[in-house]
Amino acid sequence: MRVGFMMRFDKERIEFAKKVGFGSCELLVSPDCDFFPGKDGWETKAKEVADYYKTNNIRISCLAGFYVNHMDPEKEEEYKKLVRNVIILAEKMRVGVVAGFAGRIVGKPLEESIEKFKEIWSEHAKFAEDHGVKIAFENCPMGHFHTPSNGINFMCTPKMWEIAFSEVKSEAIGLEWDPSHLICMFIDPIITIREFGKRIYHIHAKDAHVNWDIVKKYGFWYQGAIEHCFPGLGDTDWRLCIKELYRVGYKNDLNIEGWHDAVYNDRVEKGKEDEGLIIAYKYLSQFLVQD
Repeated sequence: MRVGFMMRFDKERIEFAKKVGFGSCELLVSPDCDFFPGKDGWETKAKEVADYYKTNNIRISCLAGFYVNHMDPEKEEEYKKLVRNVIILAEKMRVGVVAGFAGRIVGKPLEESIEKFKEIWSEHAKFAEDHGVKIAFENCPMGHFHTPSNGINFMCTPKMWEIAFSEVKSEAIGLEWDPSHLICMFIDPIITIREFGKRIYHIHAKDAHVNWDIVKKYGFWYQGAIEHCFPGLGDTDWRLCIKELYRVGYKNDLNIEGWHDAVYNDRVEKGKEDEGLIIAYKYLSQFLVQD
């Protein structure tokens, strides 16, 4: 297990990662990348990118490629092609996991997205199986105040995970587990590892903190009541999380999803984002031996 962070292909960011000691990354990809399927010479370029990371001892743990609403009827076919191309790219780059959202019928109860989920993702699961790749759904609700309200991703609660894995039997689908979203919904992350650990294929190392003074005065439906932050600065017990991940046999890496911290953020002051990444790296590294 290694500690890394989300990034686009950028040689300067790779140099920063090496300097700090990061050993992995979640590579953000999209159709505008010159190594994305469909672009001229993409296969050669994809191999060059993969080789560059390997040469620098940065393991690509996952391709982040489809954080969109796959159940948007106006975009459904476009997003189906997107998922397939990300899977093809992962196979070419020898990356075992791709990640994004599951989608949702907006404005309806979570359960009303199940049939559409089964229709779309059964097809993608078979495609992923054929290409030796696993699909990991991030559990971010994408709704108001970090809740499922009006969100675009129905795979956001443990109950929906249970249903999804029951409806689509393929083990090609699993979770891009992110405890910050569980903290925001007052769910214990440890319990979810124990129950769903075998379906955790990738991890977003991100945390959240409940500001109880605000919650007790205004409730959680209030700006600033709960905020995302870097690991080590929130309420997740990463010591136990990592121990439980080892217990269930998790084989992939911990990749920090930055950009969310209210203090360690370049919108506050240039360079703060990297400070947050370094703090998170040092904190998480206490609890594992990077392989």
